[in-house]
Amino acid sequence: MNTGIRLGVLLVLAFLPKAGQGQEGRSSLATGPWMRHTIDDTSLGSDGTKAADVNADGKLDLVVGWEEGGVARVYLQPADPKKTWPYVEVPAPDVEDAFAADLDGDGQWDLITCSEGAHQRVTIHWAPADPEKYLDSEAWRSEAIPATLGKTRWMFGRAADLDGLNGPDLLVGSKDPNGTIGWLEAPADPRNMEGWVYHEISPAGWIMSIEWVDMNGNGRPDLLITDRKGSLRGLRWFENPGFSGVRGGWRPHVLGMRAGEPMFLGREPGTDAPPQAIVVADLLEGWALFRRQGERWLSEWRAYPEGVGTRGKSALLTDLDGDGKTDLIFSFEGALGKSGLAALMDFRANSPKLVDISGPEGVKYDFVTAIDLDEDGDPDLITSEETAADGSKKGLGVIWYENPAK
Repeated sequence: MNTGIRLGVLLVLAFLPKAGQGQEGRSSLATGPWMRHTIDDTSLGSDGTKAADVNADGKLDLVVGWEEGGVARVYLQPADPKKTWPYVEVPAPDVEDAFAADLDGDGQWDLITCSEGAHQRVTIHWAPADPEKYLDSEAWRSEAIPATLGKTRWMFGRAADLDGLNGPDLLVGSKDPNGTIGWLEAPADPRNMEGWVYHEISPAGWIMSIEWVDMNGNGRPDLLITDRKGSLRGLRWFENPGFSGVRGGWRPHVLGMRAGEPMFLGREPGTDAPPQAIVVADLLEGWALFRRQGERWLSEWRAYPEGVGTRGKSALLTDLDGDGKTDLIFSFEGALGKSGLAALMDFRANSPKLVDISGPEGVKYDFVTAIDLDEDGDPDLITSEETAADGSKKGLGVIWYENPAK
């Protein structure tokens, strides 16, 4: 068991035994996986999907890095999500994460990539000012931020205005060697690449998640992370000191998971200030659910069921069937011949129903996003899967599962 969950003010509230230990309805996966739709499977190593409405048409588009393919793509959601998603592609060697933001304020969303491996840099891919050329790869310009070159293996990022100046800054995290979590301060002219300055908030071992959310209810978003490796591993958050102090120290708060390998985190849907529940997948042990009670956080540990992949990857809290109860959706690695994407319906119940979403197809799934793509009133699930049964990085690619609830 992950002993780190007992640290500080955290209390172990309950344990959910593995299948076959008195949990009726969890002994086997439900039959009939959801219908899968492929958005793109034409490159290699699809590594995470992030959503943004880059063309302001009211539909969420997707940004995906293809690690082994060495590219990143922005996919525009079509009127019918089951049909072809047009995309633009930019070069991104060793890409580990990709996300979008309008960094220079010209009205066109740019693309930011974080690279590990031998490339080791954060790159801004500037979108053309002319929206008619948005899908023309030749019209884009890719420039690395010098402050990040060769510094560390950059793993995850998101855009946020930290100092109230010059538009969005960039929150970025990496893994050892020289693991770090911090932010890149945008200069007065964001296209002045030499002007971007890196401010470290804390050393890190292997950053998996970065969330920008008000954790203490003071009206300022804080930095919430999972760190997978090293002496500082765990679920922790850093208190935003405000615009005037953002270049100084950020007070750290450890919530738990000081052992094992914390992977991607999910927050309960609803208000963002502050979140009332956080769930984190541990690589091998199970899920840690953190619930706010006044000024304290209580924790609950739940083991993975049988019939799913061997290595936990992500967790998402949402209401899949519209019954007003929170469901737990989770993804896995090591899912050859097993379910790599499944859900516990009303997971707080004594005997939550286990639903197989993916079926046995796929081996290594990434984090999951819930969006009602077909606009039928229930959330569909978007993810990426990067490893084929033969061990290659062909995988299923960028995919979405159609919710059968309606």
